[in-house]
Amino acid sequence: MIVMIGKRTLDDEKLAVITFTGPFSKTLEVLEEVSDFVSSNDKLEADGDPTVIFYTAPLKDEGRYDVGIPVKGESEGDGKVRIVTIPGHTVIFTEYSEAREEAYRKLIKYVEENRLDVIGAPREILHGDVREIQFPVVL
Repeated sequence: MIVMIGKRTLDDEKLAVITFTGPFSKTLEVLEEVSDFVSSNDKLEADGDPTVIFYTAPLKDEGRYDVGIPVKGESEGDGKVRIVTIPGHTVIFTEYSEAREEAYRKLIKYVEENRLDVIGAPREILHGDVREIQFPVVL
């Protein structure tokens, strides 16, 4: 398997999110809750692919996550769903469709070999069957 690693600068991004603690396998259920909130809110519109931000080790099943969808529009949220803005930043990234652990291993190796500073929580963007792993970095 060839893992390609890239870098890009992201603009500010507004997300509708639910913060969730539990098994990673439940994140899709939580994502459905966020999606239902966005689709039922006439002031919001989905503006990108679903995102999972990892506040604990991403390869462990139990963890703490923000599960969300990029949105356009204005809303206060509903108590469970919050609307947050992630400031623009630079990320290194790679994609995978099956070998999740291998993709993380290659990205971590790249960080170490290039002496990059990871400055925040990793996240995964769900592009259908392909997922993109992003590490926020200082180059």
